[in-house]
Formats: sequence, C-alpha cells, structure tokens
Amino acid sequence: MTAVSGLRPRGSSVEQMAPRDAQMYWMSSKIPNDQFLLFCFDSPTQDIASVCAVIAERATRIADLRVRAVDVAGHLDYPYWGPRDESQVPITVHALADSSWPHCRSAIAALLTSTVDVRESPWHLHLFPGVNGAPWVSGEALVAVLQVSHALADGRRATEAARALFGDEAPESGSLPEVPGHAALRGLVDFPANLGRLLGASRDGYVAYKRQQELVAAGEMEPEPQGFPLISLNARPDDRREIRMIVRPRDELRTEDVSVTVAVMTAIGTALPQYLRDHGQWVPDRLGAEVTVAVPGESMARNNFRNVGVDLCWGEPDVRARTRQIADGIERRRRRAAHPVLVAQRAGGAALPAPMMWAGVNAFNADLMPPTVAGNTVVSSVVRGAADLTLGGGRVAFTAGFPALSPVMGLTHGVHGIGDTVTVSVHTSAAVMPDADHYEGLLADALTEVSRQLR
Repeated sequence: MTAVSGLRPRGSSVEQMAPRDAQMYWMSSKIPNDQFLLFCFDSPTQDIASVCAVIAERATRIADLRVRAVDVAGHLDYPYWGPRDESQVPITVHALADSSWPHCRSAIAALLTSTVDVRESPWHLHLFPGVNGAPWVSGEALVAVLQVSHALADGRRATEAARALFGDEAPESGSLPEVPGHAALRGLVDFPANLGRLLGASRDGYVAYKRQQELVAAGEMEPEPQGFPLISLNARPDDRREIRMIVRPRDELRTEDVSVTVAVMTAIGTALPQYLRDHGQWVPDRLGAEVTVAVPGESMARNNFRNVGVDLCWGEPDVRARTRQIADGIERRRRRAAHPVLVAQRAGGAALPAPMMWAGVNAFNADLMPPTVAGNTVVSSVVRGAADLTLGGGRVAFTAGFPALSPVMGLTHGVHGIGDTVTVSVHTSAAVMPDADHYEGLLADALTEVSRQLR
C-alpha cells in the first residue's frame, strides 16, 4: 500500500485518516453513508462456494480491502488504517425464498440502512445467486453487492477496488500500514501545534472570504448559489427502503455534445415535477439536484469530491436548451468550487484537530431542518469502465449504485455505466415516496423522450 498520512508523515508504512475521511467515518453512526456497488453477472457456471473462495483469494491482493480503522483513545487524534484480520472474509451469501428480481431488489434495499464496522472491516460483499428476471440477463444471474465504508473510499476509489475484485488480475498490495505506538499520547502532544495550524488556516480563510466578497462585488466571481425550496421529498426517510434500476444502452443517453449525466438530469427535470403534480403537491419554480463532482489533482483524503447544487431548469420545455443550461450550471458550479479563494476557506476544515472534529460530529443534530437545500434530490454519476468483469464464470451485464438518503433527502439517483450499458438507479423510502413504481415509470418515459429529442 502506498503510505500516506492524512495529516503528516510518521514513517513510510503509516497511514492516518484525513479529517474528511474521519468525518465520514464518525458521521456514519448518525446518518448511514456506506456505498453499495451492485454488479449483475449473466449466466454464472461455478458453484457459490468456489465463487467465495476466488473472492477471498483476490481480496488478499487488494490493498484497500486488507485494512481496518484503528481508533485513537479518547479521539485525541484521527484514526489510523491498520491491517485487518484476513482469516475472516466478509462475505454473506443471501438465500432468497423467492429468486425473482423484484424480491432480490427488495433484499438489497433492506441492506441500505446498514453500516459496516470499519474497526473490523471497511467492506462486505453480499452475494445473491440464482436470481431470475434481472435486466439484460438471459438466464439466472449472480448479483454481487460490494458494501464499502465512505471513510475507505469515494466512488472512484471504490470502483477501482471492485474492478480488482472482479477482474482477471488483482494488483499486488505491497506492505500493510502499521499503527504507531502511543497514538493517543502523540495526539495529545501534537494538539497545541495542530491548534496553531487551525488558527493559521482560519486566519487565511477569513482573508479568503473577504477576497471572495470583493470578487463577487466586482462581478469576477459568481455569488453563493441560492438554495432550493424544500419539497415533499426533502423529508426524513424511514427504514422501508425502495430501489429501482432502469438499464439502458449508453448510446441512448449520450450524444457528441450531451453527457450521460446531463441527459439523465434533463429527464429527472421532467419526471420529478410530474410526480409532484400527480400527487397534488406543490412544485416550486426552481428544482435542483445536488451533484457529486470530482476534485482535480491529488488529495491527502480518500474522498476527493465535492457536492454542488445545480438547477434542473425544469421549466424549460425545449430539451436541447435544457441540456445546455444544465451542463452550463454544472460547469459554473465546478469552476466556483475550485476557485482558490474557496479552496483556502475550506482549508480550515482540513486543519481541524481530531477532538474538535469529533465534538462537532457528536453534537450534530439530525432533526434540524434547513430553510433551503442545495438540491431537492441527489445525482451521483460514476463510470465503472469496460464490461470485462467476471464472477463465477458469468460476465457483468450492468452495474448500479444507490446514493445514501439523509434526514432532509428522501430521493437520490445513481448513474453508473459499465461497457455499453448505463443504469439509472432510484433510492427512496416508503415514508417519502410510497409509490416508487410510479416514479420509476415517469423517469423511464422521460429518459426515452430525452433520448428521442436528442437524436
């Protein structure tokens, strides 16, 4: 494993969690945020015991799957990554009483409120063999769902681990990280210096904030994005989770000048207000999506992305015009998030000493509702590469993912491509959206219509 310290080097084989990753880890106890990467394999031929043996062997050669989190006593410093007990392979084979695709889908949905114990293993593989009626699969399917702690990886890094797990060749993992002795004492001794770094970063952040105000006043920088009004779907979900997956050929959702993500957001801009109208609910003039965008360059954190709020421009009836407006909105938000003055402001969070970060997370009140939201829904898009993955003798047919819900986010969308297919996933809760089938139908029709009008 490449040795990287989230805060500072302490030997070539030490890796400490970056503050952003630790925040993901600690926050998961309040709001589950694990990732669930679904891969559906067509016509597997091997028995499930052999599949598990292959997975167990491959996992021993994948760096990110060989570690666990090691807490520092009293949270006096950020956790470390250390070697996990590899005699325990975190694989569960789910025996379904009903092997149909809808029942498999429901069983997967029931997993989405769970979190892995990162102190034991930051990942867990769920296998559903003998599934009938899966999309794009001619016979029985083997469905694999890789559950990954967000502290371990963002969407791109989790995809790399999954590709290594299901690919023909797994990379050699190299040496495992070591946890330094007397970690709590180190954190206590380093606290004054860490506090000094925080004060310096806060001062720089204030200067950057003043500079931001000057640039905005001069018209050289966009002002802070305006939030979107809350709608009925911006509500607390319950544990009755629902997921749906719409699998389409990639070329149906992409043209030379329109990306898959933009095409899907354009369709959401049709389906979402229609769903609200169909249920007699208020449709505001502006509906938005919180979109995950990768941060360019190297990062000390394993989670190297930001969320930006983008207007869905649902009131624009011309599909091509709407795609241009959405694409422009994504690009403007991306540029703004990457502006040096905003990067400087965010540096304060990266300099926060662990005890202060822990106290902030512990004090977080999940019951408070904000007056506006960055997006009425979430759209997370990840390309998972070529369709050359195999498991149990079967080739991957499609992949999917289900962005986590939160107390103010009751509907999220995943856009995941592999090979020539793209899956648009819906993740919601019966408490927020009691008729997910209706929304799935609206979204499927909207995707078809967007594809037709872009041709």
